[in-house]
Amino acid sequence: MSFFKEDFWDTIYQNETAAWGYEPATFLKEVCKEFPENGTILDVGCGTGRNSNYLAEKGFKVYGYDWSETAIREAKCRGLSGAKFNVKDMMINHWGFMKYDVVMDFGYFHFFTPERRTFYHEQLQKVLKKDGIYINESGRHREGQPMEKRHNPLNYVPPSLKSDVWEEFDYLNIERLDEKILPPHGKFGRYPCWNLFARKL
Repeated sequence: MSFFKEDFWDTIYQNETAAWGYEPATFLKEVCKEFPENGTILDVGCGTGRNSNYLAEKGFKVYGYDWSETAIREAKCRGLSGAKFNVKDMMINHWGFMKYDVVMDFGYFHFFTPERRTFYHEQLQKVLKKDGIYINESGRHREGQPMEKRHNPLNYVPPSLKSDVWEEFDYLNIERLDEKILPPHGKFGRYPCWNLFARKL
């Protein structure tokens, strides 16, 4: 059973109100030069494929999963790059047996409640190859400025301190951890986030 109402994500994509838009993430463009040539990549919560299609066009073998059937249909329509897209609720379903050179997560991790984060970490460790790269851009909590309900329907409070993030991902070698503010997009305001680049120990 999903942790969201059945139409939660579909409504967002049908109304084109996704805060992250359709362009590849700036952080991804900065770090993808570190990815192994022609490597295999898992995009967790891929949405409409803005990042998956960008990487597939560069020759990577990309597999994108998202809960929303609407998003996956659009991802397939938008990309003729060869990226593979499938519907899957990765909050409750295992991530599979394939091993990946890179696992990327743009805006998915911060929806996991504390009791579900153990599952997230178990799955990440299982599918990421030794020395594999993990990148994450997720919400950053600022004291006195909680995430809006529409951004965070499960009322999860994302990490607010770097020490919290280091502890959360202590099985990875964190090479970069930045506090960022994403610019406004559409009806959404400035958005505090973490940018994390790490390798599996």
